[in-house]
Parts: sequence; structure tokens; C-alpha cells
Amino acid sequence: MLEETDHLFKCAYCRVQSYLASRFYRYILPHSAPAHKELIYFPYWRFKGMLFSCVSGGIQHRVVDVSYQALDSIYFPNSVGLRSQALKLRFVTPQTEGLFLQPQISRQEMVRNIEHRYSKSLPKPLFHQAFIGETISQIYAPFYIEEKVYDAMLNRPVSPPLANDFDISAFPGGNPNWRIKFIPAQCPDCGWDLAGARDALVLECKNCKTMWQAGRDEFMKLKVARLPDNGDHVVY
Repeated sequence: MLEETDHLFKCAYCRVQSYLASRFYRYILPHSAPAHKELIYFPYWRFKGMLFSCVSGGIQHRVVDVSYQALDSIYFPNSVGLRSQALKLRFVTPQTEGLFLQPQISRQEMVRNIEHRYSKSLPKPLFHQAFIGETISQIYAPFYIEEKVYDAMLNRPVSPPLANDFDISAFPGGNPNWRIKFIPAQCPDCGWDLAGARDALVLECKNCKTMWQAGRDEFMKLKVARLPDNGDHVVY
């Protein structure tokens, strides 16, 4: 079972390692809509991590796990609430049926909104803020249209009655065409297996002593420096 933070994947059968090179994962929530309903998947950004804030009295921190609309609309809920934490998420694949609305709000704008939201409750002056261990993903929640927008999980309306000229096709979107990209976890220089934890962002070749970070389609070599070994720990 892949977690949101997993990148290094090993086949249990052939033991071949691959690296998941996606910048973020796309998930769908389950639905219980009647069989004849045409599903509409609305996009949300989900952010998980810890927020550290440096104020005059010291450093304050809090755990953050929130979701926001990735497409500004008054017809759909502002977030998915606790569903992203409580329900089993599945990857979006090209075979997933339904209309997937296209996100219009960028990751950068979403992160700025989170910083602004949590900075309002902090004492001033606020000297600096930093996120640690953040995980960003997109979650698509299922809905369908009748005289209102209906939550396809609970089969309950979430909007007031729609105007006669409401047209869901006016929203940008279409069929999902995203695939998770796998890169063979082998050193581009010597062909040795790259090593790292499941959630590693940088992999090490222990044969030629190089470090690699995944790009869109291939690994990129990183410049690294090694501190002298003091007998206890090695620091890169």
C-alpha cells in the first residue's frame, strides 16, 4: 500500500526498484451514487505538514492537515473536511470514469493561503515561517447534478437550487489522462541500484558514491560534500 510520502517502490516478486517521479499524487474519494448518475469530480488541494513560526516569544509550531478548493466555485464545498483523513483514497487513473474539473488555483497560491490563514492568529511581529515535512496532493471529490449539486458520497445536496442556465460544461475539465511515472532506480553513471528510504527525495549510489534526485523523466546528479568522519556519524 503506497502512502502519500512514498517514492521508492520495490516489486515484491522480482525485487526490481522503481522511483515514483510524480510531483504530487492525485486521488479520488469513493462514492455511493445511483448507477445512472454522471459523476463530476471536483478538485481540492490537500496540504499536510508542520508549520513553524518565529515570533518575539520564541518558536511556535502546529500540525497542519487541510484541504482547499483548487477551483474557485460557490457551488461546491470549500474543503473535503475530515474525509481525506478518514476514508481510503484511490489513485486517479486514465480508466477512471467521470468528468474531472480542471484546477485553476496553483500550489504556490494554496501555500500562501495557508500561511496567511495561520499567521492571523499569531502574535506580532512575525519574523519568519517555515513548513517542515510537507506533503501536497490533489483530491477529487465526487458529485452529480440534478436541480442542485449533490454530494455523491452521501447523496445529499450541497448547493442551493441551480439557475436554469447553469451548465457544468462551462467549467474546464475532461477525462483524466494522468499517469504515475516510474523511473528505474539505477545509477545513471554506473548502473548500480540506488539506495534510500521509501520516502527519500534523494537516492544514493553506494558503488560510485554519487547522489541523485528525480526530475520529470530521469535522475539528476547532485553536488554533495562530505564532512570528515569523526567515528560516530557521517554527515553529507
